[in-house]
Amino acid sequence: MKKLFFATLMCVAALSAKAQVLTSETVNNVYETVTHKTDGNFAHNAEWTGKDITTMYVFKVINSPKGETSLKHHLKYNYTYAADGTLTSRVTYRWNDEQSSWVCANRYDYTVAGGIYSVEYSRYNHLANRFDLPVEMMVYSLTPDGCVNNVSCYHRNNPSSPYQLVSETMVTDMPMLLAVK
Repeated sequence: MKKLFFATLMCVAALSAKAQVLTSETVNNVYETVTHKTDGNFAHNAEWTGKDITTMYVFKVINSPKGETSLKHHLKYNYTYAADGTLTSRVTYRWNDEQSSWVCANRYDYTVAGGIYSVEYSRYNHLANRFDLPVEMMVYSLTPDGCVNNVSCYHRNNPSSPYQLVSETMVTDMPMLLAVK
């Protein structure tokens, strides 16, 4: 049920955001948006290579009863890009307080080919010290101008089983109707 909810949520997000292929510019815009928020419980920082964000840090903002504010490590995202600036992967790390180190959690791999944009989600296998084969996949069909016109979400219970279609959504531009009195 959780996976169905997640897949449906991702399809709705694609519809509402008029999703397009993710690029370094998209990552930069997300960073600019979250760093300019003045409310909330998180702070952000980034490492850049040229114009590309290669690592984004998320910190929890801790307010003490004395009114002091401190930052606590929370998440770290490592980004890689193709030569044309499209995002090829995002690896997520979570902070482990006991070990005082970043622990790998998952990876999203992004591929664009032949009018299809796909995103695969893989978990990190700590016992094998590697990423497992993907267990979630979203496939976006693109229009010639790069906009999404169809989103299909797939899931498999384990990396060796075949993908099963969870949801599929057609993306259409709904005309905005305004009534004039």
